[in-house]
Amino acid sequence: MQSSEAFHAVCERISSKYTSNGWKYAKSRHWLIKKDKNLTYKIYFYTNWNNVSDRNVGFYGESAIILNKSKNKIFHINTHECNIPEGKLYWNVADQESWSRAIAEFTAWLDEVFMPIVHECTNNLENFIRQVVAEGFYPLGGYKIDIHFILLYGSRELAEEATKRLYESLEEPIKHEFKKNYESMIQGNDPVSAYGRNMMRNYSNFRTIIENKIIVNL
Repeated sequence: MQSSEAFHAVCERISSKYTSNGWKYAKSRHWLIKKDKNLTYKIYFYTNWNNVSDRNVGFYGESAIILNKSKNKIFHINTHECNIPEGKLYWNVADQESWSRAIAEFTAWLDEVFMPIVHECTNNLENFIRQVVAEGFYPLGGYKIDIHFILLYGSRELAEEATKRLYESLEEPIKHEFKKNYESMIQGNDPVSAYGRNMMRNYSNFRTIIENKIIVNL
């Protein structure tokens, strides 16, 4: 079996488990997608560039939540970060006999890590935002937060709390860079190091905090 055929087959078998719950599979793009009025949820399926048919066909994935208004990802997590499959970077799905294990482990990962977040976002967004501020999107992976998301669908007060928690979650060297740039730039001054300049070039929590003048004591 060609590597592309094996990859497609696994993607389609996983997708079939979710399409009855409002998910749509985009075969040409290898992703599952679901939308509500505020957010887009995606599950991406990936393979390796150096696959060898009948010998080694990589399969792994990523889940993400995207703001409909800005198209920015507010949360994403991949199987590598969760050590799924255990001790490896991907499943080898070259052999059809390996598919059932890959499908079972991948869907178990989705059902444990991502689907509960999707459920809360679609059914109880207000309470979920408070939970995210307190713990992050995925507490086992550290304090994963998106300040713009909190401002948009929560409140400024919650964004201030999230900013403090974000700062406290940083490692000491990064915390130092964050603080000195924040204290300069929140007053309308220039960045004081490369950290501040870099954070303002792309979508980031730091940029959101500065542009929205979120005032907190660090």
